[in-house]
Amino acid sequence: MTIAESWVESMQQAMEVPRSARLRLTRNGLTSVPVTHAHRTTQRRIENQIEERLPGWTPVGEFAVVPPREGYKPEPDASALPLDQVRTDKSEIDETLLPFVVEVVSPESVKRDYSTKPDHYALRGIPAYLVVDVLTARWTLMTRPEAGEYRHEESGVFGDPIEIPVADQTLVLDSSQFMRV
Repeated sequence: MTIAESWVESMQQAMEVPRSARLRLTRNGLTSVPVTHAHRTTQRRIENQIEERLPGWTPVGEFAVVPPREGYKPEPDASALPLDQVRTDKSEIDETLLPFVVEVVSPESVKRDYSTKPDHYALRGIPAYLVVDVLTARWTLMTRPEAGEYRHEESGVFGDPIEIPVADQTLVLDSSQFMRV
């Protein structure tokens, strides 16, 4: 972990950032970035569908994936956990428990969501990574992580169903419910 990474991590833990914003280290320094209405609405609709369509599982959001790798703990927008694995006293979830993660693209997160995060999630062995792009009304599902890369990818437009394998089930998300910026 570099000094900069350590500093950012300690600042993120120490600062109180409103739920309507995210704290990001950008080329301009540490920045508070607002979350769009489309981002939050889409995230909520994904969580609602997880709850409705995945028996025995519960949606999770606003958490950090652990353990840290290279000083980094990604914070996906949504995922799911088996009901018996939920720890109500924790805001961190072990990577081995996550069947998939979802990132909803924000204007400031495009490069990270498409370029950086797939590598991080695949390296962790998370079986599926879904990018929901509210800027373009498209989605991309990456699966089959191997040697730090996802080996399979499929994409669609809002309105196309998204099929995510979860243990012995398939979660089918209705992307027509997602909101575009």
